[in-house]
Amino acid sequence: MTRMAFEASKLLAWLRELLRGAGTVDVDVVVVDKPESRSWVQITLHDVPGPLAGLDVAPPADDRSNPVA
Repeated sequence: MTRMAFEASKLLAWLRELLRGAGTVDVDVVVVDKPESRSWVQITLHDVPGPLAGLDVAPPADDRSNPVA
């Protein structure tokens, strides 16, 4: 599976709008800290009203073809 770096600001703006429009959403956050390599975060949303349309996150403009291992 190829992973790409994405613009954090677009993802956070989308998440903010999603949560602002929802009455109640359960959020699970898992953080895996790996001192010898890159750490990662998994965010899972439960009970989100409606479809999750509108998420359009792209790689940073200056690095569109650089996959993250």
